Amino acid sequence: MTRHPRSIRAGESLHTAEEMLEKLQCHHLPVRDGGRLVGVPTASDIAFAARLHPDVAYLKVEDACATEPLTVDVDTDLRTAVALMLERRVDSVLVMNAKDGGEPMLDGLSTLRDAARVLHDVLPTVWL
Repeated sequence: MTRHPRSIRAGESLHTAEEMLEKLQCHHLPVRDGGRLVGVPTASDIAFAARLHPDVAYLKVEDACATEPLTVDVDTDLRTAVALMLERRVDSVLVMNAKDGGEPMLDGLSTLRDAARVLHDVLPTVWL
């Protein structure tokens, strides 16, 4: 899991999002509209939008957000998070933490790749 991931405002350009992804060397970028999380476009989502509209400077990040983001509580176990990602057919989940019963805040971002790393570390070497 990536703790305290950087996010971008929904009204920013896709060009800015591309630059952030490259600078941060990541593939997912949580999107905020005010204080609300509205999506998590991937580098692939942004590249697809850029192919449809070559001038990404005029497209907004929110245009690349296909669905509401999948969120889980910080106490959710990995197995449940992976099951939810598979069910929703997404490859990331935003991990939220409601400290002292307050408003949930973004605490992390976990991906299927993160789950594969855990699986790699716990499985013995076997032939398929």
